[in-house]
Amino acid sequence: MDIQLNLIRQCKKNDRNAFSLLLGQYESDVYRICYGYTRHHEDALDIAQEVFVKVFRAIETFDESRPFYPWLKKIAVNTCLNYQRAKQMGPMISLDYNYENGLALIDELPSADNPEELVLSRSMEETIAACMISLPESYRMALMLRYQEDMTYDEMASLMDQPLGTVKSNVYRARNMLKGILKKNGLLEV
Repeated sequence: MDIQLNLIRQCKKNDRNAFSLLLGQYESDVYRICYGYTRHHEDALDIAQEVFVKVFRAIETFDESRPFYPWLKKIAVNTCLNYQRAKQMGPMISLDYNYENGLALIDELPSADNPEELVLSRSMEETIAACMISLPESYRMALMLRYQEDMTYDEMASLMDQPLGTVKSNVYRARNMLKGILKKNGLLEV
């Protein structure tokens, strides 16, 4: 039997040690999602803790025939969105994306070989993150999942319980809105 499935079954029997072992495997992933959404260490820790409490309470309902991580990730994303609504403030998003895969919000970042360009690059990332605050919540989340979490559109549609067309549209509109904000602030050349 799969070790993870065995842990899940033990969790369903309220075995706290099994729960610690199971979620310990995903602790950094959940924190990364939460931090990427809030861009604030303390808020990310609070949300991650809330995610684990929700998982603990809902583990009984987990369908063992399905993969665990997408279920956990969905809880994390929804908790981030709910936390944001409760706090009534705009989140920031991390722009530490994996640029090797070609999925970047900025077409080109300066080379890290030049320290001056690296400083300017980090400043640009922070500026873009600040500009993203003005995007609607669904657009911010779409960009975060697409570029930070490197999810496919199909994965995003499943995770967010939205039609594929809606997800694609949200990413497209979010990118265009972000480009417009950057142009308006003189940060992006036409």
